[in-house]
Amino acid sequence: MGDPKTGWYFEADEDRLAIRLNGLEVLSYFFKHEETKRPFFAHVKTPLGIKVTRNFPPIKGTDPVDHGYMHPGLSLGFSNLNGENFWHNNRGGLVVSEGFEGEPLITDISASFSVKNRYLGKDGKMVCLEIASYELTKNPDGYLIRMETSFTSDKELVFGVKEEMGMALRIASPIRVKKGHGSIASASGGVNEKGTWGKTDKWWDYYGPLMERSVGLQIMSGEGNPPIWAHSRDYGLLVANPFPVDVKENRDKTTVIEAGETYRLRFGIQVHDTVDRASYDPKASYKRYLEKP
Repeated sequence: MGDPKTGWYFEADEDRLAIRLNGLEVLSYFFKHEETKRPFFAHVKTPLGIKVTRNFPPIKGTDPVDHGYMHPGLSLGFSNLNGENFWHNNRGGLVVSEGFEGEPLITDISASFSVKNRYLGKDGKMVCLEIASYELTKNPDGYLIRMETSFTSDKELVFGVKEEMGMALRIASPIRVKKGHGSIASASGGVNEKGTWGKTDKWWDYYGPLMERSVGLQIMSGEGNPPIWAHSRDYGLLVANPFPVDVKENRDKTTVIEAGETYRLRFGIQVHDTVDRASYDPKASYKRYLEKP
């Protein structure tokens, strides 16, 4: 399905949803994957076709190949939810897609879809149910992904403290900080891993020069979120973490969601592509995200 006015087009099969803009597949949403045990976006490109997430899977000799299936591109994951691990793929936790919640929708201003996921523990029993919604809109800098997700269970949900919790990005190898030409910027002025790791903020932008353009991905915390801190690494990883900072004094803390209650998270992800860095304003991008569409 598609709309020639907006340029958005969806094509779904049993494994993934291909999302095209003006004829170009700009990202893929994977419902399931043999190696990665949770849904994710991969092959994220700007409207001009510049890939801003690491190759999936990584290509030896082109990319660092660490955590090739744990860091697929853009993904939400939790390494400690009710004592289960839904991040590291081989620890027993499994997120199973139950497909779309309603039909994907393309209007004159946006493209959107919602999915339902079951989180299963090592014993195969359900830990919680997730409903995740995504809305994509074009803008002069590229396009914005608005994400809202909610978790419910008939039992208590307990989120622990780990680095690997939250909205995760693995940036394209040429624009990582370490052995690349990229940078990390934050709303409060932090720069790279040293200036951003462990610090609570409103947004982070991982960006750099690529194919004679300035490109990147900006992750922004949405309305109603708890304080979000950055598990940010110069080797190309950025995780917007909504739970306490993973330091020794916090490791026994938990975030408890009572049975029957709903836990929500909202994020904006701006895929940006401009002539040069000076042409992109991350503050204005964040303001645009907070405005109602």
